[in-house]
Amino acid sequence: MSAGDSTFKKSILGFILLIFIFPSLGFGLKVEKVFFEGNKSFSASELKKILKTQEKKEFDSKILRIDKTILNNFYLSNGFLDIWIEINLNRRGEKISIEFQIAEGTRYLLGTIEFTGATLISPERLRSFFEIKDTSFFQLKKIDEGLNKIEEYYYNNGKPYIELTIDQRKEGSFIFIKVNIKENETVYVHDIDYIGLQKVKRFVVGRELEISKNEIYSRHKIEKSQRNIYSTGLFDFVGMELKNLDTTRSKALLMVKLVEKEIRWIGTRFGIGYEQDIVYGGTFDITLEFGHRNLFGTARSLFLSVTPSFSYDFGGGKFHNPKNQYSLTYIEPWIGYTRTPGIFRISFIQVRPLYSTDYDYLTTSFLIQHEFENFWKISSTLAYNQVKFAQQDTLDKDFYALTRGQDYIYSVSGQLTRDKRNNYLNPQRGSLTDIGLRLAYSKSRDNETGETVNHRFIRSVFEWNRYQAYPVYRKWVMATRIKIGNIFDLGNNLPVPISERFFLGGASTVRGYREQLLGPVFYDENGENPKAIGGKLMVLANIELRIPIFWIIWGEVFLDAGNVWLETNNFSFKEIKTTMGLGFALLTPFGPIRFDYGIKHSPVQYESNGQFHISIAFAF
Repeated sequence: MSAGDSTFKKSILGFILLIFIFPSLGFGLKVEKVFFEGNKSFSASELKKILKTQEKKEFDSKILRIDKTILNNFYLSNGFLDIWIEINLNRRGEKISIEFQIAEGTRYLLGTIEFTGATLISPERLRSFFEIKDTSFFQLKKIDEGLNKIEEYYYNNGKPYIELTIDQRKEGSFIFIKVNIKENETVYVHDIDYIGLQKVKRFVVGRELEISKNEIYSRHKIEKSQRNIYSTGLFDFVGMELKNLDTTRSKALLMVKLVEKEIRWIGTRFGIGYEQDIVYGGTFDITLEFGHRNLFGTARSLFLSVTPSFSYDFGGGKFHNPKNQYSLTYIEPWIGYTRTPGIFRISFIQVRPLYSTDYDYLTTSFLIQHEFENFWKISSTLAYNQVKFAQQDTLDKDFYALTRGQDYIYSVSGQLTRDKRNNYLNPQRGSLTDIGLRLAYSKSRDNETGETVNHRFIRSVFEWNRYQAYPVYRKWVMATRIKIGNIFDLGNNLPVPISERFFLGGASTVRGYREQLLGPVFYDENGENPKAIGGKLMVLANIELRIPIFWIIWGEVFLDAGNVWLETNNFSFKEIKTTMGLGFALLTPFGPIRFDYGIKHSPVQYESNGQFHISIAFAF
């Protein structure tokens, strides 16, 4: 090997390191200035706003290459089809200047879009698929989107073999488009065959199909059928394949290929509990369960689960176990010949809240739930609950007179939910609307006096959450929530069972207060051992900025407000408590782990000025 060859190979190695490794480190260079040459149609300030490279920040050649693509696509989307961009770098010591040389070329406009060969749909309807007007700046992306919509329309109307070709001509600065459509055969699903069924009966799969025999082919219906079959939880794999049955391709066999799951299972799940009906605050839940997912081959399921919940109490400086739940659940997947599951459940729940009364909760319920395609979900529950208190409270015998024994609660409830959040654990866009009503009849018996009182009431809750980009910094998330709950007495004005009352305060509601300790609270004579007793009216409002900082770390700035009142007529705007604070969250696979500190604006006697919280999941 000659010295020249060796030098050449070393140069090549050095070049590879320079291009692929060292540039990502940036050599510690700072971007001194970013400027443009040849940008006649857009100002430098407009172009700088779309770049990721920023002045006074560290230089990164990988980001610079991305910026070149961003600029190129920006010009293309504004009609500059002949755009040419080159980058020049000028280094002075530890500073570097970046010059984008731009040759814009001609700015093209869309002339017209014409169609040939279409018989299934009118030219006017075809033109409506393109979200671009004649004489506007030519945008290839919008042309492609329109063509995709045409294909989708034909795929869903029996034409899976459609062929599209495009003719394009330029006249001056105008571009004229002609879309040639060859529709080909209309395909019918002549028959449906199931491959791989062993323990699951055919009708279980058949009822999940959105398409039937002798119906025209529809890709949308087939894809939805596939999702429906997956949602039964019975299959590891669901495939759909179309097979021609004649030379004309007009008759087809739809083959549904399936791989079944094991019908019995034992498993462990980790999750989060968050502002539930009987335990407020974020909890970390561990569920141990086993059951049968396909009784008699009919997709009915039966399983037993044990779920202990844990949280951390910074007031006491220790982990706490506020709830243990033992449940036996039976699911009937179809009610009334519709995809409406019915869930029958018997649960025994040990409730040990930090700052309220301990009790055991036995519930038997039957829930029917149906989901619609427009994000709405409706459910109805018929329930019987028995509440037994683990200890007697003596702080306020007048109020606790009906909570020292047992409560028997019979109820029917309905819930309407519209969930448009883009992500359940870390929502950044969308909204959540939740409306719940419960009509209840309770019978309460005092173990000391033997007194029994019957009570009828309506428990109502309205909640609305919204998630949107912060107007100034679009990567920030602005989250807002309004929640109102009220219990209406029917015919009398008595304390309702404590398991039905509202509580506020803590990591998921009003930060700065301990869990459940915002609202009616009793202290002992030394101002210690607080006990929350809840109330019939609850008002809650939150606004929070969530700010991405680095990797999985997000910051939070929040303002919380709310209170709980013993009786509805006790409400006063002046009594609404407000807090504010800061926090940060670590985005983990099982949900954000959140650390917040809230400061009270108007603490009263016995209260601290603020509170530190740790919880799983965002507050809302």
